[in-house]
Amino acid sequence: MAVVIWWVVVALRLVLSVPRIVAALSASTGTVVAASVALVLVLGWSALLVRLASRMARGSGNARLWLAVVAGLTTCSSSVQVVTGAPLWALTEPAALVAATVLSYLPGAGVFFPRAEHRPRPGGTRTVGWDPATGDRIVEALPGRTGEGDPSP
Repeated sequence: MAVVIWWVVVALRLVLSVPRIVAALSASTGTVVAASVALVLVLGWSALLVRLASRMARGSGNARLWLAVVAGLTTCSSSVQVVTGAPLWALTEPAALVAATVLSYLPGAGVFFPRAEHRPRPGGTRTVGWDPATGDRIVEALPGRTGEGDPSP
């Protein structure tokens, strides 16, 4: 659910931001460079957030942490804007992001963010030295593992 909230917030942010930037691009020729840079930054930031949300869905703790940091900064920024005169509905996006962050850190959310299964390491041997006469490896079996190269008496 938390990942879906992040995807919806990013999609809404794109739907609201890109048309304004394109309108600024077409309005005057003096701001073409600035509007183009803004468009690239908005698209890049949105792509980063979508990637982090996708990684969080696969169980990445780092992605979950970075999204929590982004949600916190967004909340602080929006709170300052509301205090300085922005409408109260400006707090809906940060509220959704905080809800997504809290949902992702709840203990019951572990089912929805499974850790990758660890594959058993292949059996093998450990080189303990080299035979000075022949140059062959001297190996010993690793404890608890089976594999080729096990020294058999």
